[in-house]
Amino acid sequence: MADVLEGVSAGGVAAERDLRHAELLAFVAAHILPHESALRGWLARLGVKSGERDDIVQEVYCRLLRLDAVAHITEPRAYLFRSARNVVLEQARRNRVVSITTMQNIDELGMADSGPDPEAATSVRAELKRALGLIARLPERCRRVFEMRKIHGLSQMETARALHVSENIVEKETARGLSLVLRYLGEAGHVAD
Repeated sequence: MADVLEGVSAGGVAAERDLRHAELLAFVAAHILPHESALRGWLARLGVKSGERDDIVQEVYCRLLRLDAVAHITEPRAYLFRSARNVVLEQARRNRVVSITTMQNIDELGMADSGPDPEAATSVRAELKRALGLIARLPERCRRVFEMRKIHGLSQMETARALHVSENIVEKETARGLSLVLRYLGEAGHVAD
């Protein structure tokens, strides 16, 4: 008799799990999927590369599907963006060296987040401040070229025109700037082993 009751109970648990999973899938299909395109656009504007965007979106879906319930999600779009933001910040912390474009757009990460995560925001802001401090140490022309290329996103040609120098100089100063920033990071012990 006990075996029968355990079997019935186990079957009930499995049925409840299947029902919860079906509810999660329905929630994702109805409330999350319609915002995926906007999320991908937002990630692209942050400077996240195409392959990384796929990984971030996949990780967000995995996290959603591991939830026990979705009743607490009152703003699905905001929840989706906040989840992606958290994944981006986790990657930034793990990588220790983060693309300047992504760091430049870190304020946009904060705007998309309607929920609190002050520890992560503080950490990323500290990294941004450190990166900007390293860039400020570059020689004048190198710094100007590096900022225009890596922070403001100007093309090599646009930078050359704005500074009245050749594209060859822009290319060399950009490489020099990156090399110096990496050296400064290494001197400060910030480059991962």
